[in-house]
Amino acid sequence: MSKKRALATAVTAALAATLLSGCATSAVTPASAPVAAYHAGRIGAPIRYELDGVTDDLATAGLGTSGLLGAPPAFVDPRHPTARELRRRAIYMNYRGLADLAAAPGSGPAVAGVELLVGLRSPVGPSTAMLQIPRDFDAASPCLIAVASSGSRGIYGALPTAGGWGLRHGCAVVHTDKGTGSGVYDVASRRGVRIDGTLAASGDPLLSFEPDAAAVAKLAVERPNAVLFRHANSGVNVEAHWGEYLLQAIDVAFELLNREYPDRAEPLAPANTLVIAAGISNGGGTVLRAMELDTAGWIDGAVVSEPNVSVPGATPIYDLVIDQMLLQPCALLAEDENGAPFYAATEAARPALEQWCRDLAARGELTSPANDSRRLASEAHDRLLALGILPQALRLGHFNVHASVWTAIGVSYAAAYARMAPDELPCGASFSATDASGAPRALTGEELARVFADSTGIAPTAGVNLVAKGVDGKLRAANFGSIELALCLRNLRDALAPGIAAANAHPRADARPLIIMHGRGDGLIPVNHSSRPYYHASTTAGGGAAAAGVRYYEIERGQHFDAFLPMPGFAGHYVAMQPFFDSAMDMMAARLRGDGRPLPPSQVVRTSIRAAPGSDAITIEGRTLSIPR
Repeated sequence: MSKKRALATAVTAALAATLLSGCATSAVTPASAPVAAYHAGRIGAPIRYELDGVTDDLATAGLGTSGLLGAPPAFVDPRHPTARELRRRAIYMNYRGLADLAAAPGSGPAVAGVELLVGLRSPVGPSTAMLQIPRDFDAASPCLIAVASSGSRGIYGALPTAGGWGLRHGCAVVHTDKGTGSGVYDVASRRGVRIDGTLAASGDPLLSFEPDAAAVAKLAVERPNAVLFRHANSGVNVEAHWGEYLLQAIDVAFELLNREYPDRAEPLAPANTLVIAAGISNGGGTVLRAMELDTAGWIDGAVVSEPNVSVPGATPIYDLVIDQMLLQPCALLAEDENGAPFYAATEAARPALEQWCRDLAARGELTSPANDSRRLASEAHDRLLALGILPQALRLGHFNVHASVWTAIGVSYAAAYARMAPDELPCGASFSATDASGAPRALTGEELARVFADSTGIAPTAGVNLVAKGVDGKLRAANFGSIELALCLRNLRDALAPGIAAANAHPRADARPLIIMHGRGDGLIPVNHSSRPYYHASTTAGGGAAAAGVRYYEIERGQHFDAFLPMPGFAGHYVAMQPFFDSAMDMMAARLRGDGRPLPPSQVVRTSIRAAPGSDAITIEGRTLSIPR
């Protein structure tokens, strides 16, 4: 074995044995489950947009390169924007939050066509589906790309990534917001967001999310300015059902396609349509879950990038989030590369971070001398490395801490895993707009009106912050979090265990082609706890029967957020993941259309995906996954 081999892997033989015990040769849903299991109820007639490709289009809402690089689209009446205005701004905000526009501005030419929005209801909770049909869609040789939004984003949250590829290649694209999205509800005004982005009072059937009225009334007594998000506050563990939401969207897509093309001799169906599922981040995890559930074979193949996915036997992402929320503010002081993203923010906060280290020692979380901040920081840093988080990922810790990534995820996911009602607050935390002093206040009319477009679906976002009681008992903005909050969330772990387990993936023997990609420097979803163990589990399920179909490409200089690549500390250090994703989609489409070329072997990607990776090949030998350094 060359010295490049296996030095980066953390999936050892012992861990592999544990992972194997969590795999099975059948899907979570039995193979005999009827297709009707993924048919959700439709709410009203679809909302339809005809887009001419000049003043408006499917890909960029008519903004094009210059519009996406410019200022956010404004509204004629900021308190009462139209659905079309909100759509345009939502598309803009998703591009700005997901894409490296300097590298790939505008995603190509405008795409004329039809867009249809549908509200769905089923026993696994509400979701929204959207079908985009480009004008050059060929019903005689049809293709459908099934995508899911990344993060907790809304229905346009996969458009700049997987959705854009489909539109550029003449495919219909069906989107799901996977039960997350811009389902925001304002307690003060008792108004929520409809699936088209406009506001409506409780009782409107097209509200993305309407919380239980009794729970809202209880919450309003103590926190009248609270804001609720569907991901955190719907009382549904949406992550456990992400795969179902995508299959429901595929079911909707064929129904709508056949309405648009009624003259075909044979109705469009998965059997006569090329169907590729694709997504990044949480959208990638959604695709993997859908592939596991899809025993009917609706999906022909899939491409995912940096998927949020956990398998039995590996450390759940939630546990890593809480460990980093607790330890990383101190561990930052051991990261002394002054060119790292947000390093200046760490230097400015050094006294507070040193106190964080001392407080960890006082609580027995660290064992180094309480008066030695350097040793405490090194101990915290080493603890994180020991969890399997790679040094390349820890380099981004400055950004993750100062951007409140861990508190946002910890609070929202705890509420979701526990299926908490709106008035059940994880560790006393809730969401609200705040004033200059940090005290909760009501959202203004303009803020609420644009929340569909501006929100990422998880606070802090769009002027809404995390709030909690301070030592004086008063509610204040708490985006940065605290040791007490981290310890409280950790202490909820046993209560959350069923919800976390329900969200686990269960790879099964499956010969369909699947490409998994991940950036080695991903500081949000570490490779050692997501793609690496999932790849290992998927290739060994059913005695290795699936190995021929699955490929794993680990991008050496990739990280999680392409949109941040122009920023100091990111620029020049990392490469964009989207070009690799597009290349993988090209390869997958060619493979499924029968060009005769096999997918390139699993490999570490230095510059491009190679047909013969040589010493960069990723292999499984016995029960050990070997990944070149």
